[in-house]
Amino acid sequence: MALFSIGREASDQASRICELAGVVAAIQRSQAVIEFNLDGSIITANDNFLRTMGYALDDIQGRPHSLFVEPDFAASSDYREFWRRLNAGEFLTGKYRRLGKGGREVWIQASYNPVFDRHGKLTKIIKFAADITAVETERLESERERDAIRQEQDEIVSVLAQSLQRLAQGDLTARIDAHFDERYARLKADFNAAVDSLKDAMGAIAEAAGGMESGAAEIASASNDLSKRTEQQAASLEETAAALDEITATVKRSADGAKQASAAASSASREADRSGEVVREAVSAMGEIEKSSGQITQIIGVIDEIAFQTNLLALNAGVEAARAGEAGRGFAVVAQEVRALAQRSAEAAKEIKQLIASSTAQVERGVRLVGDTGQALTDIVAKVGEIDTLIREIAESSQEQATGLNQVNAAVNQMDQVTQQNAAMVEQATTSAAQLRGEAQDLARQVSRFQTGAVVSQRRPAPATAPAPSPVHEQRARIQAYARPGAAAVAHAPSADWEEF
Repeated sequence: MALFSIGREASDQASRICELAGVVAAIQRSQAVIEFNLDGSIITANDNFLRTMGYALDDIQGRPHSLFVEPDFAASSDYREFWRRLNAGEFLTGKYRRLGKGGREVWIQASYNPVFDRHGKLTKIIKFAADITAVETERLESERERDAIRQEQDEIVSVLAQSLQRLAQGDLTARIDAHFDERYARLKADFNAAVDSLKDAMGAIAEAAGGMESGAAEIASASNDLSKRTEQQAASLEETAAALDEITATVKRSADGAKQASAAASSASREADRSGEVVREAVSAMGEIEKSSGQITQIIGVIDEIAFQTNLLALNAGVEAARAGEAGRGFAVVAQEVRALAQRSAEAAKEIKQLIASSTAQVERGVRLVGDTGQALTDIVAKVGEIDTLIREIAESSQEQATGLNQVNAAVNQMDQVTQQNAAMVEQATTSAAQLRGEAQDLARQVSRFQTGAVVSQRRPAPATAPAPSPVHEQRARIQAYARPGAAAVAHAPSADWEEF
């Protein structure tokens, strides 16, 4: 049986060996295979590898792996690290650039596979590779073409950016003169056409802006002339000023009366506060009286109980005395008890007397506080009377003020009948002219930022003249100043302004 078992194992091993041999043969047919010692020297290589690199086996056998790489890379620390990792048993795979015979560039997709013996010791390195030179060359060529296109596009974008920058700075002569490829010729033509159209439009706008500025200056001048016609109505304002003087004096008196009323009201408030405090003290005193009354009630109850017990004891003493006859011992005991109860009654009476005295004092205090409260309320009434008198004075002053205001209104109405239309025309025309002129100047400034390359005749705008001050506005401001309380001190300050009329 052992012989049959050994025969079967041998047969299985042979089958596995044949299978492995088939796998190796398939790899040898499809892959470029080369074997290295651990120091990098070449052991052998198959025909696929030799055809890929352009060498014969005798040309490379025993030579180092660095034969297939650049000398600079072979002397680098990366190359030494590469072989250190392989000697450490690491599996490495990737895309590698190698040099074939005559320095020809070869790209391979390869894997470096450490090989171990049955004891786990590293014996050699086998590399399986596939030639991807054609694919990699095509990829690199495509990248070079993309770089060339990108560079060309960058140059076009740079030219466009420079022209757009000049255009953003207002230079409408920023045409593109650089040579563009046929693919981008349409872009150049469209940009130059847009710049030309914008230059023509801005030139027309500049001419129109100049005309608008000149017309706005003329309108402003006419508005200033119109405003001078309102000066003839200034005489009517003198009557208004006189009436305002009276209003100022009346307002001052009203203010003084209001100030005194405020002081009286403050005093009344303080008196009211004091009355409140007095009332609170009275309430507290009444509470103490109530408490004392409760205590008196309790003591009276005790006295009643003692009196009741005394009566009983006295009764018992009489009975005992009747029964004992000449024997007076029982009577003596009863008499002793009666004496004790009598003593307690005396003490209770004494306490009652003290509490009654205390209650009397509290009552007196309450009476005094009530009297103080009455006096405080009397003072409050007096202060209220003073406030009433002051309020009447304020009312009289207000009536005088109303009379003065009527005079002011009559004068102002007479003045407004003549100046209302002119004032409205002056305000509207002056405001509109100022806005129009400002907008025209702003438009001219904006347009002047653009360089069209054309010589534009410079218009000299009319000198800006400040609008004449409106007497109506000045005197209205004066009326408002007079109408404010306390303005009497400055009532005559603007009188010098009348001389200019």
